[in-house]
Amino acid sequence: MSEVKHYEMLWDCQFCGTKKLLGKTHRFCPNCGAPQNPDSRYYPSDAEKVAVEDHIFVGADVTCAACNYLNSGNAEFCVQCGAPLKAGKVARTLGAQSRGMNEVFESSGSRDIVKEKFDAEMQRVAAADKPSGGLNMRTVAIVLAVIAGIVGVFLFLTRTEERVALVTGHEWERVITIEKYDRFTTQSWRDVPPAGDAVSLVVGSCVQRQRSTRQVQDGETCSTVRTDRGDGTFSEQRVCSPRYRSEPVYDDWCSWTGLSWQHDRDVRTSGGLSDPPVWGEFSLSCANERRIGCQRESGREEKYLLQLKSDEFTYKCPLPQAEWQNTPIEAAFSLQVLAIDNSQAKCDTLKRK
Repeated sequence: MSEVKHYEMLWDCQFCGTKKLLGKTHRFCPNCGAPQNPDSRYYPSDAEKVAVEDHIFVGADVTCAACNYLNSGNAEFCVQCGAPLKAGKVARTLGAQSRGMNEVFESSGSRDIVKEKFDAEMQRVAAADKPSGGLNMRTVAIVLAVIAGIVGVFLFLTRTEERVALVTGHEWERVITIEKYDRFTTQSWRDVPPAGDAVSLVVGSCVQRQRSTRQVQDGETCSTVRTDRGDGTFSEQRVCSPRYRSEPVYDDWCSWTGLSWQHDRDVRTSGGLSDPPVWGEFSLSCANERRIGCQRESGREEKYLLQLKSDEFTYKCPLPQAEWQNTPIEAAFSLQVLAIDNSQAKCDTLKRK
C-alpha cells in the first residue's frame, strides 16, 4: 500500500448557485452564508484537487435534527443549538472511484439534490410494490414454469407402466476368469510407477511432457482509489494487486517393464433349463506359481436369466438359481417397463402372478 493522501470534496450552494465550494473549508457559502448540505458534495477532478494537511478524521459529519447545523463526527451535542446529536443525520458518502495509473480522475459532477431525492423515492415506492424477497410475480412464474418443465420431462422419460409377461425360456451362463503371469510394458509419470513385480524403468525412455500448469507472478496491476470519508474530505491511495500468468509444468513420461498377473482367457459354459449348470473344465500351467507363463484362476461369475414376452416385446431378467429352476414355461409375471417405448424392463419389479 502506498501513502494515503487527503483532499477536499466540493459542493454547490443550492441557494445562490455558487459552485465548487470546498467541503471542509467552506461549511457555509462564502457568497450568501447558507449552510453546507453534505448531500451536495462531489469529487473534484484531478486539476481541481485541494490537499488537506494534518487533518484528523473523527468520523462522518452529523446534521443536527433540531437546527440543521452540520457538526463534526465526534460531537455529542450541536455546537449551534446544543441539542444532542443521537437523532442527527449522518452524512451520506459517495461510492469509491478508481482509475488506472496512466489515467486521470474527472469530476463526479455537480449534484441535483432534488432530482436525487425524487429518484430515491421512486425506487422506494417501486421496491414497496414488489413481494418480499425481491422477486416480482413474473420472475417467480417464469422460474416455476422452468422447474415444472424440467420435472415434467424427467417424469415423462422415466414413467413406467405395469405389464404382464409370460416365461418363454431360460438361460444360464458361468464364467471362470484365468490370469497368466507375464511381462508387461506400460507408460506413466516417473514418480508414479506401475504396480507389479520386478518393475524397472526402460533406460532412455523418458521424455518431457506437460503435466500441469502453475500460476507465476508477472508484475502487478495498480490503480488509484479515492474514497469519500463523509467529513468533507476524501482519501486517495494507490492500490496494487499481483498479476499472474499461466506457465506449463513439465515432467518425465517414462516406459516401464515388469511382471504381473494379467487376464489370459475366460472359460464359459451356458445352456437352458434342460442343461444342468456346470463349470467349464480347464487346466493351468504351473498353477499359481509366479513364473512367466504360469496361470491361476482369478474369479467366477454366474447368472440365471428368464426370457419373458409381453405382446411384441421380449425381456430378460435375472433370478436366483433356485427360483430360476422352479419357474416353468408359460409362468406369468408382472413387471414395470418404461412407458416411452416399452423396450426396457425394470427387473427389480418382477413378481410372480
